[in-house]
Amino acid sequence: MNNKSARAISGGFKSGDFFLMGAVLAWGINFPFAKYALEFMDPVIFSATRYIAAPCFLFGILWVRKVRIAISWREARMLVLIGLLGITLFQGGWAYGLNLTSASKASVLITTSPIFGALISAAMGNPPSLRGWFGILLAFLGVAVVINNSFTEIRIGEGSVLGDLLIVAASFAWALYTIVSGRLVAERGPLLVTAWAMLFGAIMLTALGIPSLFEQDWGSIPGLGWLAWASTAIFGAALAFVWYCAGIARLGVTKGMVYSFFIPVIAILSSVILLDEVITMVQILGACIVLLGVKLTRSG
Repeated sequence: MNNKSARAISGGFKSGDFFLMGAVLAWGINFPFAKYALEFMDPVIFSATRYIAAPCFLFGILWVRKVRIAISWREARMLVLIGLLGITLFQGGWAYGLNLTSASKASVLITTSPIFGALISAAMGNPPSLRGWFGILLAFLGVAVVINNSFTEIRIGEGSVLGDLLIVAASFAWALYTIVSGRLVAERGPLLVTAWAMLFGAIMLTALGIPSLFEQDWGSIPGLGWLAWASTAIFGAALAFVWYCAGIARLGVTKGMVYSFFIPVIAILSSVILLDEVITMVQILGACIVLLGVKLTRSG
């Protein structure tokens, strides 16, 4: 390969692109894998166990990098709150919602987090531009289309609406998590904050799920169920985050965030292939409206 070809490749895909592609792929297929595992596991047990396993992996990375893991009491109090929002509420709501709705719809509805972030910022005195407000309204219109699945009649009372609403509520919790964790992430880094938040959040989830621990029929979980669980814990919860941080560090936030729009695409395709889910043209159009609204909100 000559120097000209090498420069062409370096000007195209870079290491940051490959890290982000890995993260997006892991998060995308996380939806159908989690949906399958939830057929055999209680949602609280599913979330608690995977987020007890995931921080062990992240703490191992921090130890190898010789990063100081110890935290102060002030940081511990903040990390408990961050864990409550990002793991206990977000992951708990996400798992319960995913258990009640399709993986395809969940992957679209969860992308509304930046919309809630913009609304929270507006409430804190930092309103978006007119373009941003238009994006917010457009995204919520898309959410209504995805949930209702019809342009000619109202179907809000049918099927998996509760699951859909739980996913949207989880998205709101994630927006709060992102805002609340920002300062500590800037001080201590995303890996350490995420590792501790996962641990504290998982402990709270476990406390809530103690009755389910004894009611869970562990022997009924097949090998594929455990494999799906392990995939969501290792790739969906731990490795994807490491890859995402590595990609953002190399490409920057603006370029890196573009990749997030591929997550629902991968989730929908993998859910249709692996779970035989059906997504209608109305829902595909609604998903496009949501993603366009999110894009306008971020740029505005």
